[in-house]
Amino acid sequence: MPLVFLSPIKKTYKSEVCSLSTLLGLFLLLAAILIPLFAVYTTEDFWVRITEYTEQPLVDYYENYMIYFTELHNIPYQTYFDSSSNILNDNFEKLYNLSIGNNCHKIGSGFLTYTSTDIDGDGIKDKITIKYEFGEDITALDQFDVKLIFFLKYGLTKKVKLIMTPMIYINIPIFINRLGHGKEIRLNGNLELIQKSPIISSTITSQVYNIKNPLQIKYNDSSPFDLLYYYNLYKNNNYTLKYNYEKLEKTTTENKKIQIIIDMYIPKLQKVLYVQSIYESIKYAWMQYFYIFLPIYIILYILFKFIIQNNIFYSQIKSDI
Repeated sequence: MPLVFLSPIKKTYKSEVCSLSTLLGLFLLLAAILIPLFAVYTTEDFWVRITEYTEQPLVDYYENYMIYFTELHNIPYQTYFDSSSNILNDNFEKLYNLSIGNNCHKIGSGFLTYTSTDIDGDGIKDKITIKYEFGEDITALDQFDVKLIFFLKYGLTKKVKLIMTPMIYINIPIFINRLGHGKEIRLNGNLELIQKSPIISSTITSQVYNIKNPLQIKYNDSSPFDLLYYYNLYKNNNYTLKYNYEKLEKTTTENKKIQIIIDMYIPKLQKVLYVQSIYESIKYAWMQYFYIFLPIYIILYILFKFIIQNNIFYSQIKSDI
């Protein structure tokens, strides 16, 4: 008597846990998971490790500075020095006078002031102005070289948590057109973060002090202090701050003072190179992973089905017949 089936006949393939068919199925499933993962991880455009973002850094003056002036044309050269540290001032004058004669002098009339400005009212400082003013000590000189170092507090908080104390070094010549008159030197420019390597993304604040603060160093009586030595140490760090400026000069007749005014603008969109966290990498890579996983899974599934249905690896067959 013939049998009539109203629905398709179903065949079920069953294998033991430790059989070759089971091991093959697990192997192909693992391959379907790992092959697209390997492809995504090794492709730079799919698994992004290093990228950049923009943020306005938090910047403020650190209240430490050093400055000295060197006469350009008279021999022996006269050197004038000043800093925010009384100990450093005394040591500098004593050590230089021992090494090059009594030609180093402490600036008695110099003082530094600074102001911070929030231009757009968003609560973040957009501009820092530093003003150094001096008068009767060196206005008799007509040409001199100025070296100025000061420190800033610099912070990033958006995708990386970074606090550092960068050093700003400025070296400019000053020419007095008419002796006895004052001079105003204005530097106008932007602060730029320089990175030799990306910053590692982290939720923990990293304190990076680019250099030991020279104002806190105990000096050896046998060697004079050198600004450039510390600046060269600073330049070798992975993260430094550069001041890109243009110089404007004008002669003043109101007083005999010499003023150096430094306007530093903090960029709204500072580019920061950083290493993404695993979470961020997965967030952007999962779609690429899915698009690779889907065709590989289908191909391996068809291959596994072909092997089982043709009994290449043994499995038990159960059907409705």
